[in-house]
Amino acid sequence: MTASLGAAIDAARAARARLRDRPVHETATALAEAARRWSQDAELAAALPDAADLTPAMVRVVLPLIAEPLDVDALVELHAREARAGTPPALVAALVASNVPGLAVPAIAHACLAGAAVLVKSGRADMLSAPAYRRAIAAVDPALAATIVTAYWPGGSRAEEDAILPHADLVVATGAGATVGSLVARLGDRVLAYGDRSSVAVLSSDAADTEIADLAWDVARYEQRGCLSPHDVFVLGDARAAGERLLAALDVVAQAVPRPALATAARAAHRVAIEEASFAGAHIGASRGGTVLFDPGSRVAELIGRRMVRVHALDHPTAFLDTFAPGTVECVGVGRDVTLDVEALRARGVARICPVGRMQRPRIDWPRGQRPALASLFRAEGEPRIQVES
Repeated sequence: MTASLGAAIDAARAARARLRDRPVHETATALAEAARRWSQDAELAAALPDAADLTPAMVRVVLPLIAEPLDVDALVELHAREARAGTPPALVAALVASNVPGLAVPAIAHACLAGAAVLVKSGRADMLSAPAYRRAIAAVDPALAATIVTAYWPGGSRAEEDAILPHADLVVATGAGATVGSLVARLGDRVLAYGDRSSVAVLSSDAADTEIADLAWDVARYEQRGCLSPHDVFVLGDARAAGERLLAALDVVAQAVPRPALATAARAAHRVAIEEASFAGAHIGASRGGTVLFDPGSRVAELIGRRMVRVHALDHPTAFLDTFAPGTVECVGVGRDVTLDVEALRARGVARICPVGRMQRPRIDWPRGQRPALASLFRAEGEPRIQVES
């Protein structure tokens, strides 16, 4: 650990101790106002597309959605419901992935709300969001900003991790399964690990046009890179007709947010994935807005991306439970006419059920990986959480 980073961490711990008796509402107000400012940061919006490999149009769409859950009342209610008595962790180290931008914002908010100092290690493709949010907090609450340290080192750098992370009471790590698994192997139960997951949607074939349009936005946001991005759609009834409507809706989305061009290697991999699906019997529907694979199989399969979804026919809602392996699906987006077995989905590892259109817009109390959003920072134990959002 460099001397400067060590000094910054020590200063953040001391600053947090000075805020021990601060009212929760004061912290929540600062976090919410700073999130609003962060989402309107022109410098961030200009630099993030190149850093995160997203189009400027997509960045304009997602920045407000990242800030949206940080509402004062929602933060206060989360604290009242999940904060635990006793001493909070003195230092939380948040190692955030950069598959989607802005993951540092809720990471900082949760740690601050828990009463901890926080060290945020950014991912390679988004070294901008964490410093920008800290600047926004400093503009409205310098004392709170003093409890936050932002840093970057290449992911998987053992020397840096072994020097820095043992100083944290808790390490919250998001990323590829092998990466976070390595941290768990070295640091044990000090690590809260969030590895690879994806999401799916379930509709009836007579879903309203608005639902199909909402699902198209769920597919397009973040270019399907996040754990809340749907890659498979299960349809009760005429799956082919529903898939064709979804393809048309993706074209409408593309008018507002065009699909980005692919690099040569990615284009080749995408083409191979389509060819393999076709060989397996899938019918391919493609347009400028995306690709729909009408898959004769019924199982969640390998992720492809670039606004591509597999559409499967589903005979009955109960059959849905057999379509994915336990612990692989984070969120299930549902149409208005679909009823699923919540407890059965909890047992399969699903953490969130919500209407289509809300899949990429989780609340601040989303129990990611079935862990409570805030109580997990206090190492609270309990049954796996599932959030049902209406």
